[in-house]
Amino acid sequence: MFECQARPRPGRRGAVVLGAKRGSVSLDGAMWDICRGGIGWNGHSFVRRANATVATLNLDDFTRALVRGKLLSNDKYVSGNESGTEVFKGSGRLDTKSYSVDID
Repeated sequence: MFECQARPRPGRRGAVVLGAKRGSVSLDGAMWDICRGGIGWNGHSFVRRANATVATLNLDDFTRALVRGKLLSNDKYVSGNESGTEVFKGSGRLDTKSYSVDID
């Protein structure tokens, strides 16, 4: 399991998500924990609770969840996005066959 941290602790082993846990949400058929923090700019991390072999995600679902949870005001906009993996236990890898972002 992951741990949200305001600052990485010296000597800490394993993966951490920078920030404080702000809640959980069910989106696109999975449960996600939300961490909020930053290093010079604010960021929101959605950490999926279970592994997946395939995922099709709608970024709008995630930004609306932040607005509903009062973690983001509805007059803000997304200026960047990232996707990746953190291995919390054992080993793993991320294979991406396609990645796209459509802005309407």
